[in-house]
Amino acid sequence: MSKRDEADKVVSASEEYQDKGGNYEFDQELLEKAFAEATKIYKERGFGRRMGYGKAPAITTVDMARAWMDDGHPFTCENNHEICANALKVLEAGRKAGVPIFHTTTGYTGKEQWDLPRWDEKIPMHALDIDSEWMEIDPKLKPQPEEPVIHKKYASNFFGTHLAQTLYKLGVDTLIVMGATACACVRHTVMDSTGYGFKTIVPRGTIGDRVPGVIEWNLFDMDAKFADVVSVEEVVEYLNGIDDSVYNHRPGER
Repeated sequence: MSKRDEADKVVSASEEYQDKGGNYEFDQELLEKAFAEATKIYKERGFGRRMGYGKAPAITTVDMARAWMDDGHPFTCENNHEICANALKVLEAGRKAGVPIFHTTTGYTGKEQWDLPRWDEKIPMHALDIDSEWMEIDPKLKPQPEEPVIHKKYASNFFGTHLAQTLYKLGVDTLIVMGATACACVRHTVMDSTGYGFKTIVPRGTIGDRVPGVIEWNLFDMDAKFADVVSVEEVVEYLNGIDDSVYNHRPGER
């Protein structure tokens, strides 16, 4: 069976699962109890301090293409419609303030997809055909022509891309991260963002995954170690106070 046939088979199986109303349930109360205990331990040891906000933010979405945000694909997130609605609030506030916005999507090219990573031996990366409509940034986010779409091959928005260099050129000091999935691409992007020296903000309710419990755990852990996880409302309020004159360079300027 070719990679293309295998990808079609996986997509078909995912659509069948969605048609049957498949979903996952988890014990929210149990998670909250566990996190409360862990938070106590972290606080005693100095974890979870606040990074706060800088003066020049940018926004990056992580794999908020249709393969993750629409129904019927192997990578579909269970809470896709909810996170798109919340992410749109942040994006619209950013657009109004003139904040730079960068979208990313993970995809592979050509009939044989020679650029597939070793990762494909573990999960169905071959279902991410870069020329497929599944790779379009989800229309629910209302992507604008001036917002670049960066095509990546691995988890982090930074790995093998020009994102860090572009943010440095603009003078960005804060990166707002939204998208999917919590356990992989979002987490790696958040860790790299902090590693590159950006204050990193994750709006709660804008992060997706295929299993809800995974979202809760990763938000908790990222907030303890790598980012500030805050409400959408707080991020929108912050963006409303941004003056776009803080950036070093704007599109069209020389």
